Amino acid sequence: MLKKYKIKKNWEYKDFDTIIDVRSPSEFEEDHIVGAINCPVLSDLEREKVGTIYKRESTFKAKIIGSSLTARNIAKHIEERFSEYKGSWQPLVYCWRGGQRSKAFAIILSEVGWRTQQLEGGYKEYRNHVLEFIDNIGSKLKIILISGKTGSAKTKILHSIAQQGGQILDLEGLANHKGSLLGKIPNFNQPSQKFFESKLYYQLKKLNLRKQIFVEAESSKIGNIHIPKTIWAKMIVSPRIEIKADIHLRSNFLVKDYEYMCKNPELINPIIFGLRKRLSKKLVDSWKELINQRKWQELTTSFLENHYDPSYSSNTIKNDRKVIKEIKALSFSSSEIAKIANSIIKDI
Repeated sequence: MLKKYKIKKNWEYKDFDTIIDVRSPSEFEEDHIVGAINCPVLSDLEREKVGTIYKRESTFKAKIIGSSLTARNIAKHIEERFSEYKGSWQPLVYCWRGGQRSKAFAIILSEVGWRTQQLEGGYKEYRNHVLEFIDNIGSKLKIILISGKTGSAKTKILHSIAQQGGQILDLEGLANHKGSLLGKIPNFNQPSQKFFESKLYYQLKKLNLRKQIFVEAESSKIGNIHIPKTIWAKMIVSPRIEIKADIHLRSNFLVKDYEYMCKNPELINPIIFGLRKRLSKKLVDSWKELINQRKWQELTTSFLENHYDPSYSSNTIKNDRKVIKEIKALSFSSSEIAKIANSIIKDI
């Protein structure tokens, strides 16, 4: 008689040790429960092969081939990943909608003797819950924006607020992007929109909704990622703290913060390409010449004067959120950033 695995209706109760996503690698890459590991019962190619046979040849033949591949892959996962696990190990298994893929995996794990649970409804149920949660929570957030012109060290100030005990929502960190034309971070890819929302869900779940949450002022899009509508709607009516700094200070900060671009000037091309139709050819040509001469300070100052500062002023007029505090930054040293963060926490 087969040992019965349990059906689990919620993935958040911590009465399991490991979450196992048995969907294909491409499904997992697009989105998954944060913290889950991928043990596909069918690879992408195998899944495609079985699906083709199912549609074009025979349902029965597809089941034979699919079950043999599934059994082989499950055995491989057990041998390579779980063979040293103790009998007390409690895994939670899920697939697309709590169907055959996770059922097959759960049956075999439970037969070994592990305390296995299968997620009812699978990924589809999880995804619906994430979307519903994000849709409902936006209006409940007590957001205070950290704003300021480009180069005002807003992200570093936000992180310092967190280090000093304040609640933050780091949207750029979740999106793996700095939020501008030059915001792509080397060696880091942005998550899919769905996985960004999964990471956002888990971040939001950790917050105390009775307290203020500090968020860096953003546009509605961070690289390729869109901020969910309900959260963006709350952000555009939230009060803000304005960080003031002169252009020389901001330019110095940016040259240091984007040092990797100075070492690899080809990374600057996106801003040249993105603005070539909006600014004069003379200005764009002058930027190219400054890049060739590696005059980073002059280039950065020109970027600020001719693009970023005018854009910031225009957006501020369009989204005239109440300024509840202005802070004049004298420098962007670690001690000054900590001081700014401390004053924000104390006053708010």
